Amino acid sequence: MRRSARGPGRWIALAIVLAVAVAYAPVVRHGFVNFDDPDYVVENGYVRRGLTRAGLAWAFAGFHAANWHPLTWLSHMLDCQLFGLEAGAHHATSVLLHAGSALVLFAALFHMTAAPWRSGAVAALFALHPLRVESVAWISERKDVLAAFWWMVALYGYVRYAARPTWARYVAVLLAFVAGLLSKPMVMTLPFALLLLDVWPLRRLALGPRVWLEKLPLLALAAAASVVNLIAQQRGGAITPFAVHPLSARLANAILSYVAYLGMTLWPTRLAIFYPSRQVLPAWEVAAAALVLGAVTAAVARRARREPWLLVGWLWYLGTLVPVAGIIRAGDQAMADRFTYLPHVGLFITVVWGLGEWTAGLRPFRILLPAVAAVVLAGCVATTRVQLRHWRDSLALFGHALAVTKDNAVAHTNYGFALLEQGRTVEALDHFQRAVALRPRYAKARLNLGVGLGTLGRSDEAVAEYREAIRLDPQNATAHYDLGLELAERGRLDEAIAEYVEAVRLEPSNAKAHNNLGVALARQGRLDEALARYEAALTIDPGVAAAHNNAAVVLERLGRPEDALAHYREAVRLTPEDARAHFNLGAALDAREHAAEAIGEYREALRLAPELADSHLALGDTLAKQGRGTDALAEYRAALAARPGWAAAEARAAWIIATAGAAGTDAGEAVRLAERARDATDGRDPEVLRTLAAAYAAAGRFRDAAEVARRTLVLARAAGLQPLAAEVARHLAAYEAGRAVP
Repeated sequence: MRRSARGPGRWIALAIVLAVAVAYAPVVRHGFVNFDDPDYVVENGYVRRGLTRAGLAWAFAGFHAANWHPLTWLSHMLDCQLFGLEAGAHHATSVLLHAGSALVLFAALFHMTAAPWRSGAVAALFALHPLRVESVAWISERKDVLAAFWWMVALYGYVRYAARPTWARYVAVLLAFVAGLLSKPMVMTLPFALLLLDVWPLRRLALGPRVWLEKLPLLALAAAASVVNLIAQQRGGAITPFAVHPLSARLANAILSYVAYLGMTLWPTRLAIFYPSRQVLPAWEVAAAALVLGAVTAAVARRARREPWLLVGWLWYLGTLVPVAGIIRAGDQAMADRFTYLPHVGLFITVVWGLGEWTAGLRPFRILLPAVAAVVLAGCVATTRVQLRHWRDSLALFGHALAVTKDNAVAHTNYGFALLEQGRTVEALDHFQRAVALRPRYAKARLNLGVGLGTLGRSDEAVAEYREAIRLDPQNATAHYDLGLELAERGRLDEAIAEYVEAVRLEPSNAKAHNNLGVALARQGRLDEALARYEAALTIDPGVAAAHNNAAVVLERLGRPEDALAHYREAVRLTPEDARAHFNLGAALDAREHAAEAIGEYREALRLAPELADSHLALGDTLAKQGRGTDALAEYRAALAARPGWAAAEARAAWIIATAGAAGTDAGEAVRLAERARDATDGRDPEVLRTLAAAYAAAGRFRDAAEVARRTLVLARAAGLQPLAAEVARHLAAYEAGRAVP
């Protein structure tokens, strides 16, 4: 690098960082989207926990989401460790990685060519072009920006190695390449790109076989990563068989995509998150695209000796697109904006160096070309910000996709799900049905249609759609899980358990599936098995409050009250705004005679949900045990206001009035309440009848009180309620003596 060039280099680097900051500033206000983000972050128990040993093992050992990219998982975990589920911070991490890639690319080109302005132009175009938005603004595509960052680091390391070859520098290149492969296997084309750089600008081919031999370890790593990723995609059911998309159709689509990306580079409008495959690709379009590619390739090849940057950049573009050209097809998209992330570098090298050399001797262009570059880059920033608006949430993202594409079943499905999340179920159903009409064999559309139907209470239709989704995609763990939920709701527990078991077999990291399997097992009385499932859910994600609560309930039934109490406390810690969690903790504390704490939890539950009748009743019981009859009666009345006609609350209120003589009450009210409770329980509840007898006695109706007490004795003894029977026997003696409850 020339010493005189270092000054502008620093300013160019700063300008790139500032431009990226301006272009991507809005993204920190964006949320997660419903396409892949739940699976990658929001609902992924291992990721949400942050960096843990279990998460580390899971990241390296599993093929979750039909991919093997452990370093990407660790980066998501680190974000969750630092920021929780604050989406803006996750977005900021991606922007920083993207800016870092642009800076390292600039440094590598600058060191190779000593051309700061051209290197800066390539790096700026790479950083600011609107086709970058998908990779940067989509949290699930962290793998793109992370892998690209390591690609650029390896590139820079190779430049330093070429300048002064040492084993240390070569190992640094290998390590950066490994990090890239562990982030996303798309970087497997790095050895090819390095060979191109050996042609120009490094001009190392004269070194002979050494240039080729030093690429062999890189090629071996790339091959190994390719095999592992292929296995991951096959096991995840992501690879489309040739029976669905023949090789001829894949080649035709690849040719069209290469040319389409060129057009999108020049005029980046109508960009979408998903471009559906066309059923028919006209032969004339394919032929015309092939002619364009052939003509450009021939033109740059003819000029390769005098202008090698043209061929190097063009072959970089063609070669780095090969892994995502769709020959081995993972997914249903025809193409994707994110696929241009690394290929664009080669294209911009061709354009920038080509224009720079062609206009170098023309005086007017010394001023005009920088001005044009500034306008183009400003346009990129503006267009990128416009494109970012569509990524602010799922409705905007898929609404835009529907506006700029045709027959897009994926967009209809995800737009419908966004509507469903907002409670707009009827509208959502319309989009799910459109998706099914466009692609009857699209399992996710069937699955979401089932969710919508279930939300509307159309259970039979929902079950039918879930079963169809499973028939189309037997490996779809979510379909099995949702079918299990619907069957459990209908009381078909054996069938529900079978679906939950299949869901956790297919997706062992699904904490919700483990939890709901536990719920179904507990409903069948299989408490030990249920507890094991709750523990499995909490091993995956200790933040599942429902699993803590469910585990506590089972532990109480298994006679482990202290363990249960710990889980209740954790449920409250995780969801402090959940009134039911506070109520459950209060009940557990009450059972252990921690009355003061229990009262505090009941009151907090009622602060959060004043209509929670259970908490009013339980608080009343605790206050009554403390001899605070008037306060207890107020809570029983509040319970009745929240749940009119509730026999338990009527009976307790009647007991307080009949036995404690609370101010402002009379025995007649006690009788009315107790008789209503008796009628509601068909006269078969001995506790209610005990209260009715006491109310009659308080009203001076001792004969009626004694008669009811005798019937209560029979029921209590038949039910084995000996303490209650003994108490009623004492009351009966008092009634027969003409006295109220002592």
